[in-house]
Amino acid sequence: MKRLLNFTFILLISAFAAASVEAQSITFKASGPSAVAIGEMFQVSYTLSIDSKGEPEAFKEPDLSAFKVIAGPTVSSGYSVGIVGKDVSRKAEHTYTYVLQIAEVGTYTIPAATITVNGKEYTSQTLPIEAIQAEGGNSQQPQASTSATGEIPDDALFMRLIVDKTELYKGEPLRAILKLYSKVSIGGNLDAKFPEFNGFWSQNMDTRQYQWQRETYNSQVYDTHILSEYLLYPQQSGDLQIDPFEITFVVQIVSRPARQSVFDDFFGGPDIQEVRKRVASKPIKIKVKNWPAGAPAGFNGAVGNFTMTTEFPSETITANSSSTMKVRISGSGNLPLIQAPQVTIPTSFEQFSIKTTESLEQSVNGITGYRQFEYPIIARAQGDYVIDPVRFAFFNPQSERYVSLSSDGLQVTVLPDSTERTSPVSSGIVSGLSKEDVRILGQDIRYIKVESPGFMKKGKFLVWSLPYFAALLVLLALFVFLLIFLQKRIREMRNVDLVKGKRANKVALQRLQRAQDYMKADNQRKFYEEMLQALWGYMGDKLNIPVAILTKENVRETLQRKAVNPDYINRYIDLISECEYAQYSPAESGQMHDIYRGAIEIISKLESIMKR
Repeated sequence: MKRLLNFTFILLISAFAAASVEAQSITFKASGPSAVAIGEMFQVSYTLSIDSKGEPEAFKEPDLSAFKVIAGPTVSSGYSVGIVGKDVSRKAEHTYTYVLQIAEVGTYTIPAATITVNGKEYTSQTLPIEAIQAEGGNSQQPQASTSATGEIPDDALFMRLIVDKTELYKGEPLRAILKLYSKVSIGGNLDAKFPEFNGFWSQNMDTRQYQWQRETYNSQVYDTHILSEYLLYPQQSGDLQIDPFEITFVVQIVSRPARQSVFDDFFGGPDIQEVRKRVASKPIKIKVKNWPAGAPAGFNGAVGNFTMTTEFPSETITANSSSTMKVRISGSGNLPLIQAPQVTIPTSFEQFSIKTTESLEQSVNGITGYRQFEYPIIARAQGDYVIDPVRFAFFNPQSERYVSLSSDGLQVTVLPDSTERTSPVSSGIVSGLSKEDVRILGQDIRYIKVESPGFMKKGKFLVWSLPYFAALLVLLALFVFLLIFLQKRIREMRNVDLVKGKRANKVALQRLQRAQDYMKADNQRKFYEEMLQALWGYMGDKLNIPVAILTKENVRETLQRKAVNPDYINRYIDLISECEYAQYSPAESGQMHDIYRGAIEIISKLESIMKR
């Protein structure tokens, strides 16, 4: 009976654990912008992720009466299966998407939705959203118009360097975030220039967790993204400046050609023009205050909030045996810059190189963790000694005062060397003497060298000999070859058109690789963007056609002048048209595979024909 009860209990526990794992593998989350303009259409998605068996049984729609529902819910599903050995993992995602509009200015709440899986209900979180009236009443934000010359307005694309403080103490962490604000479509960036952070010790933060978001700034709605994040520790007092960040962005401008007939609405896709815009953040002035006067003993520039623990050797040790003292500094602040505290030991002790170990984590408030310093020591003479306390001091910028920490001292008794047999001199140690008085015997006579010295006969020198002149001729020929090669290389590098033409195929293949990644992820919009960049970019670089006049007709005329097969020309133009059309209309996954294979084949054929 007892065995049956134990078996039943184990089954119940296993079922409960399995149910817990099943529950933990199902999530239901809402996602949407945090800010929109009045009249702008935006998407709100409710995503169900299932890492185990199960399918949605019932979806309870949220109450969207405060919004104008343009479309939805549109349901999309995706499945993936992973097999590692005998383990099979299954993941499914079901997304319910609404297209909404807001008619009046204000702050709203997107309500939660409820879904049932395996007989259990799951509820998403609510989302706050702010609706603002964009300047000029433009309801199509964050898209921005361009001037007649194709220039991007400064308020349509810019960067801000945001710091959490502009006045701080030397050694105090400063958080700096570089954020991009955009109302245009960005196709990439190049020629980035980052400041040197003169006067600061900088630490890069991980920004991979940041995603594109909607924000309001100066009464306008922008798509924002954190490009870089830093922890800066000023190393000197006074007025410092963080120089501007400078990046050139490639902006994609979509325009539809003039309507010639009713068929243009179906077959006349938009034209995409790439415009480069140099964007720079504003310099930031930082006032760095010096530490107050009267720093206590043990202060070596540590700034933050710390604790200290020490570990001394035992109170009784043996002469000539090694021991270790450990000092650990823990807390938050400029930990990587903290030096080992000064440790005073008796003169008859010998100290070796300090070993440092650390465990550090970056956070928005600074670096936290610990640094541990190990002091290896060897007592060389027996007797009773005192190891002084270890002192460490730091400056706390919050309280604006110094804090002193101190350990207890230690009374150490050193016993005679256990390996000593006959004479204390034979072991290299003398009782009652300090290490300055100890003399090591038997080590002051070096061995006599008995090998042949390898003398050379007089007059047998390499200089002016036949091998000497042969080596000179070889070096001279090598110099002439390198000179001719470098001159040719310099001429080629000065020819910008030639360099771009040679790199055209390499750049196109890189973009096609990114397009293939988007195709595997079934991200159609990104796939067609990369395909268009690869096709247009290859032809612009290969034929040396400026972006401003890169059109299908110019490409066709230039290829005809180069005597390219008309079938190849038509196929290349058709691929561009198919990508432009599919970018703004629903397309099947099979079509992406056909377009990708077609692009690889036609670029390879054109490269073999136009190879320089």
